[in-house]
Amino acid sequence: MVDSRYGGSGDRISRRALMQGAFAAAAAGMVAPNSVNAATGAGLKADPFQMLGAASGDPHPNGVVLWCRLALDLEDGARWGLSDDAYRVGWEIRDLERSGRPIAAQGTAIASADKGYAVHVEAAGLQPSTRYAYRFSLGDYATEGLTRTAPAAGSMPEKLRFAFCSCAEYEFAYPHAYELMARDEPDFIVHLGDYIYEKTYDEFYRFDAPPPLRRPGCENLSEGQKRARFLKFDRTAKLKTLSQFRRRYAEHKSDPRLQYAHRTCPFIVTWDDHEVENDYAADFSEVREAEDFIATRIAAYRAYFENMPVRLSVLPVVAERRQLYRAFDFGNLLRLNMLDERQYRSDQACAKGLRGNARTFSLGECPEIEAMIGADGTAREMLGKQQSRWLERQFDTSKAVWNVLAQGVMMAAVDSRADCNWKEPRTETMIWNDGWGGYTIARQRVVDLMEKHRAKNPIVLSGDVHAHFVTRVLKDWKDQQSVCVAPEFTTTAISSFLRNLEPWAAPGGGNERTIVDLDCRHHGYVVCDLTTDTFDVTAKRITPNAIGPDTASVKSETSYAYRVTAGDPEPRKI
Repeated sequence: MVDSRYGGSGDRISRRALMQGAFAAAAAGMVAPNSVNAATGAGLKADPFQMLGAASGDPHPNGVVLWCRLALDLEDGARWGLSDDAYRVGWEIRDLERSGRPIAAQGTAIASADKGYAVHVEAAGLQPSTRYAYRFSLGDYATEGLTRTAPAAGSMPEKLRFAFCSCAEYEFAYPHAYELMARDEPDFIVHLGDYIYEKTYDEFYRFDAPPPLRRPGCENLSEGQKRARFLKFDRTAKLKTLSQFRRRYAEHKSDPRLQYAHRTCPFIVTWDDHEVENDYAADFSEVREAEDFIATRIAAYRAYFENMPVRLSVLPVVAERRQLYRAFDFGNLLRLNMLDERQYRSDQACAKGLRGNARTFSLGECPEIEAMIGADGTAREMLGKQQSRWLERQFDTSKAVWNVLAQGVMMAAVDSRADCNWKEPRTETMIWNDGWGGYTIARQRVVDLMEKHRAKNPIVLSGDVHAHFVTRVLKDWKDQQSVCVAPEFTTTAISSFLRNLEPWAAPGGGNERTIVDLDCRHHGYVVCDLTTDTFDVTAKRITPNAIGPDTASVKSETSYAYRVTAGDPEPRKI
């Protein structure tokens, strides 16, 4: 069977077999060392790669980022069980599509204690649309992975497959979705945020009080569920320090399912809130009186960039903020715009003191939601002015058939008047002020931009709500008869808490045209298959559930599939 996405002939070869074949030859010599005084790893008594694995990301036509992080002991939050301040790590890339699988690039990189022993290699000089195997080595130890470059600039691929996911709370369920998603063999994986969680959220697991009375259709989807597993480190309070954030990433990355996905597919990532703190907004903590939030945010951002396979060289740092928004072209078939909707946003509308700045209320309770200028006298922004101008340039200059906006929170104007948190459905529009609905002026600017460029087929991808959704982004968010400007596809959680959102889509819920479909009962991910004519979206669910530890006992099934046809923003079920 031929996999035409990868080219070649004969039976499909497993990814592990490709890696083994690529590195069967003797280890290649490395380039001359640079001036940094670093250890060779000759005295290591254990494998420094095994705990955290390796990853690739940010694929370009001529290169890709390779990542690894050395660790032997996660309890040691300073040296991670390593004795030297720095190590010289060898790396090489082999071309899987040429006879003999020759070395395409090689070199050395420094893993130092001041960077948490993380390594970022921006490999260049590669060929477009090509499969590669990569390898890190130190002393007697090595780790391997597979990656793929993007199509050549200006080319028109016949097809492209990618997957996207979000929300991986460590303790609620197992992240089987990572491995099953990778086994669907996407060309790359998009992660939309909440890669880690900054605290344990044990309040969802209190069984010492009688369950609340629920109206019909509002049964609890997680009634009585206990923790699937427990974090070993730092689970008593919110993360605050750099070493705590580094350790939380390490605990997540120690999961074999996540390691499998990272080893076999390049990732393209952005963040949402839990990489720092739930519902934070730029410089504002969810706890208003928190005096140390800025220091916490700086530590969290640093740990994020240390632990993600991102192309650091093109992301400037301004006032302790490293830019994360960026775009990727996959020939002229797809432009993928990765947005950052946390770092530059204004404070949530009608925020209160103490805890609870993010909440749900009616427009009548909070006129500031529809205001261009906030109570503090500044413009109410979601993306910030600079990112907004950048996004406009991405649309203006794009030659791609499909132009995707990938970001954390739902953009469609979803009314939560029928939410199960209410004893009875409300009679007026209810807005969640942490989502795009709390920033209506900023959202309308993006909607108007997509309306202006409807011929370029805008599509929105989102996460955050722990449920699969198909929604319409309407031209006028207050008018359910308004024209659809773009379809939006939201992914459920990898492993986070599930709750019943089905009443949102029920008659009388205020979302007659906004919500097209949903599945809030399963963990999972979404697969997208693109051609020049169609953009097919398949929502995958993990069945029977993701609570057990054995990946062999679960499988991914289709919750629903929709197609968007070029020139028509309407999502149609297939």
